[in-house]
Amino acid sequence: MYPQVRGRALFVKQQKRKDGRVYLSVVEGYRDAEGRTRTRHVRSLGYLDELEKLYDDPVAHFRAEVARENEAAREARAPVIVKIAPGRRIDKREEGHGRVDMGAAVPSAYLHRDLGLWAYFENRRAGRRTSCDPFRVLELLVWNRISDPGSKRAAWEARGRFPRRCDFTLDGVYRSLDYLAAHADRVVRHMNASLEVARGPRDRTRLYYDVANYWFEVDGEDEGGLRKKGVSKEHRPEAVVQMGLLLDADGLPLDYGLFPGNVNDMSTMLPMMSKARLRDLGGERVVVVADKGLNTSANIAAATLGGNGFVFSQSVRKARGGLKEWVLDPEGYAASPSGDFRVKSRVADKPVYVEGPGGGRRRVLVPVREVAFWSRDYFERSRAERAKVVEKSRAAIERGDMSGVVSRSAARYARDRPVVRATGEAADHNWVLDEARIARDEAMDGYCCIVTSEQEWTEREVIEAYRGLSRIGESFRVLKSTLDARPVYVWTEPHIRAHFLVCYVALLVMRLMQLDVERSTGSRPSAGAVAEALRNMTGHHLDSNVWLFDYRTDLTDALCEAVGVDLSRRVMTKAQMNAVMSAVKKPRS
Repeated sequence: MYPQVRGRALFVKQQKRKDGRVYLSVVEGYRDAEGRTRTRHVRSLGYLDELEKLYDDPVAHFRAEVARENEAAREARAPVIVKIAPGRRIDKREEGHGRVDMGAAVPSAYLHRDLGLWAYFENRRAGRRTSCDPFRVLELLVWNRISDPGSKRAAWEARGRFPRRCDFTLDGVYRSLDYLAAHADRVVRHMNASLEVARGPRDRTRLYYDVANYWFEVDGEDEGGLRKKGVSKEHRPEAVVQMGLLLDADGLPLDYGLFPGNVNDMSTMLPMMSKARLRDLGGERVVVVADKGLNTSANIAAATLGGNGFVFSQSVRKARGGLKEWVLDPEGYAASPSGDFRVKSRVADKPVYVEGPGGGRRRVLVPVREVAFWSRDYFERSRAERAKVVEKSRAAIERGDMSGVVSRSAARYARDRPVVRATGEAADHNWVLDEARIARDEAMDGYCCIVTSEQEWTEREVIEAYRGLSRIGESFRVLKSTLDARPVYVWTEPHIRAHFLVCYVALLVMRLMQLDVERSTGSRPSAGAVAEALRNMTGHHLDSNVWLFDYRTDLTDALCEAVGVDLSRRVMTKAQMNAVMSAVKKPRS
């Protein structure tokens, strides 16, 4: 570390070497604590004779360059004088313009550099039918999704706080949504290709897949569209849209698909895998990891007959053919030293049913490896969750409320014992707690079964692959909570598709930010912590051309370091903020 000094300045140094050649470098001159003049090396420029091949006058060129750097440094060190009268009132006209969200510079850097989205839309400028720049709209909407999720109108109304000029109308936003919807698949393909250029090949040998649904603020369904009444995972009555999400082996989003709300989860996997394989995998063998809801004959047959593999969880409660008895049989389990984990496995043939040549279904045996394990953590979690359901069932019985959703969920452990009347009248309902069902379910607490085509994998490899599925559950939680992807406020199909593209891009940017912070600090921040840190990096307009910043943490430093920008200054001018937003457009150094 050098002592803190004043009067630092850069200059070009010419040094004659023993072979007679002149070497140029940039050095910094300064005075130390005792007032003595010192210099230190900053960067090398190269030999003068070689630089003369590139510049007419290398010395003059680099002197002009360091002069600009010195001027910028002087401006940064120059004191700022702000005069604020004690009686000055808040100007209501500054709403939306009195603050600036400089935290937006960080996700903007990922959109430009890692995902190459500005280049994608710029290369298609001539073919656009709208004068509105769809990339600028997408940039604003992604920032809104990360910082303050809301409607597209709310994002547009807050555009004055975005640190880049957003001179488009609300109608321009909606026209851009149509354009984004039409380009959604190509945008995802371009982002994947750009990521590989920026960060190297992605590991697609193992893919994680799951489905979630999203409800709408607008009532009603679409005739032949996406908004349909279906099984809502939040038990809501509104129409929903199904979103299938695909992650690569490292947990980064790879692709997504949209399906009508009345489509069953299990039927979404085949079109998603076909889309991803044809578009990005290039024939490489993959192993698909999914939960028990995707464990169907069609999905297993498609994976194995296509030369790929699968790792699916298997419901122990609904298992047939002796599988449940084998899982619950204590024979063969190997326990961990602590006794908190037990595992066993076997090779078996799993029957699946596929379409025959004549259109009928035929039974095919697929060789698989079945891995069963018992976990104390899983056991305790299951017990705690069941206790809540039992209590809800008991309360429903006391209220006598067995209608609708109550009878299907809260009163799962309620059993009807009708009282038959001798008069021939309709029997009275006599709801009681189903103790036998509770006992049957308790016997399976802590047990889990996984079925895989990868017979050569060890038990540990199979379990670790399955546990990686938690990443996709976390991604859906981020989409639904931090990024607040629902309720959906738009209702036309193109706008719905554009909305989910924005959410997907925001999720991918969020995952990249978390990954980069983890690599630099060794600790992975939550999506909520990242969003809060960026949201708080707000400048407040003081006077004239001066904004005051008062929020800085280790996390904001790590986020800024990841993209190579400095947002640690307490005071910034408009020119300095513009310089930051220009810097994030440039390739990584």
